[in-house]
Amino acid sequence: TAAEAAAAAAAREAKSRAEVLEMLGDLPDADIEPPKNVLFVCKLNPVTEDEDLDIIFGRFGNLLSCEVIRDPKTGDSLNYAFIEFESEEACSQAYFKMDGALIDDRRIHVDFSQSVSHLWNKRRRNEAMPNYD
Repeated sequence: TAAEAAAAAAAREAKSRAEVLEMLGDLPDADIEPPKNVLFVCKLNPVTEDEDLDIIFGRFGNLLSCEVIRDPKTGDSLNYAFIEFESEEACSQAYFKMDGALIDDRRIHVDFSQSVSHLWNKRRRNEAMPNYD
């Protein structure tokens, strides 16, 4: 059908773009997928700290890391964070329960992280890349 043909064409195009990014050195591997146990949290209040999110999201399961991203020069919050859970189940539960929640008078948005930059940074430092399969 037309929908299946369009989906197949989109998949081929995405694969082609990923291979070009790999050749340019922007991706460590064209087949790499973002980890399924990391959440992206945005629309944070600038006063929200790592420890606050650690307490709030920690009730869903063990956290491996919780970091509010900050401006490297000023140290001010950029109003988003990445939260890495020990398990995918805890991550999914936090996603469904916390999207749209109110933290420090701000309604936050939670989504699964699409970033592979931390994996790329590990490769640049010649560290072992984790296997999320």
